[in-house]
Amino acid sequence: MAVLTYQRSSDILQVQTIVTVVLPDNITSDTPLPVLWLLHGLGDNGSAWQRKTAIELIASTHQLAIIMPDCGRGFYTNTASGTAYADYLTDELIPQMRRTFNLSKKPSQNFIGGNSMGGYGAFKLATSHPDWFSKVALISPVTNLKSVPDFMTDYEAVFGPNGEDIFKLQPTTLVEKADLKQLQQLKWYHTIGNDDFMKKDNDAFAHYLQDTLKLDITYQTAPGGHDWYFWNDQIAQIIPWLMA
Repeated sequence: MAVLTYQRSSDILQVQTIVTVVLPDNITSDTPLPVLWLLHGLGDNGSAWQRKTAIELIASTHQLAIIMPDCGRGFYTNTASGTAYADYLTDELIPQMRRTFNLSKKPSQNFIGGNSMGGYGAFKLATSHPDWFSKVALISPVTNLKSVPDFMTDYEAVFGPNGEDIFKLQPTTLVEKADLKQLQQLKWYHTIGNDDFMKKDNDAFAHYLQDTLKLDITYQTAPGGHDWYFWNDQIAQIIPWLMA
């Protein structure tokens, strides 16, 4: 696999942005590549998946591009402090990456995933644009934003004073604004470690997705915590699932 660090100035974020890109070594035709848009967790950046897992090795047997943007601590939202990460992803990053690299625009060849905060971001992007993707991978996702103040001291920068925006950004609220029939057309993979401090919330959320919304979801629990050992194991299962 070829790993690139792509840098450009963002008109929306008003900063220099860095995107980590993984591409197949041997691109055999002009056919656009299927692509996984892979989001990082809180406290990491767009290089985390490439640095902390065997994702290059895992992806090497597939003709798959992996795009890993850096979205700071913003929960992939337009934050209360004014940093428009949601607009950056949808209006700038994805179109720019498609223009720069030969990436497919077909929903059947576009996948979204992420870990922890990035799992929330993947869910948020899938619910706002379900017609862009065919598969969604939620890896130890934050499923209850009410828990965020317990582990994020600067949460007000994202969610406003006293977290006033948390309710409107809750995953369950995002679903209420989405087209349920389109969400039901997606294939979902949701995984959490048995020792993860978010497991109780994830169990309840998975039950909601499966039994209330009737989504086509595979919910997996396995030994492990909220850490890169677990996420490394899971990405080895998720990439073949995406490409099946």
